[in-house]
Amino acid sequence: MSEGHIEVAPSRKTLFTVLAGGLLVATIILVGAVLPAEFHIDPLGIGKASGLLQMSRPAETEVVLPASAASTAAANFYTTAFRTDTVDIPLAAAGDADHRDQLEWKVRMKAGDTLVYSWHANVSAEQFYVDFHGQTDPTPDVKVLTYRKGQAATGNGAVVAQFDGIHGWYIQNQSEQPVTVRLQLGGFYQMRPDPFAAE
Repeated sequence: MSEGHIEVAPSRKTLFTVLAGGLLVATIILVGAVLPAEFHIDPLGIGKASGLLQMSRPAETEVVLPASAASTAAANFYTTAFRTDTVDIPLAAAGDADHRDQLEWKVRMKAGDTLVYSWHANVSAEQFYVDFHGQTDPTPDVKVLTYRKGQAATGNGAVVAQFDGIHGWYIQNQSEQPVTVRLQLGGFYQMRPDPFAAE
């Protein structure tokens, strides 16, 4: 007859001791390793001593633009002086027999030149049409780049010429009253001898 083996359950004191020991070890790991490595918190100084604190720093990245991208994206340099002009453009009422209710007004720019502009027409936006665009010289074909078009009574912005040519606005008064458009320009461009003439 074999002797029976009786297992004795651990006492409550033993269970609490093991549980308390486990919690103590987990707390030490949390405070000494996890907080420094993950959250850059180091109350015990263990993270600094062990190098874990370095793991929680955000990576520092330096963006270096190629010289060509930096010069075109962030800064442009010109051989001509900066200029400003203010022009008042009168337009007749819509349906004028001599078509004085619409015209094109443009300046000449070289590729890379910058034009800053602001214009305002003394009419409601629903009664005024504008087409802001640039076009190449006709050699042999004219290429047109439209920047913005539609109904508007004011516009503000800047454009960097993508090619040599003329850049500006076709404007049309669609109201029953004469309109004056005030155009303010600044930048690097040439005033054409007749900015109203088509090319």
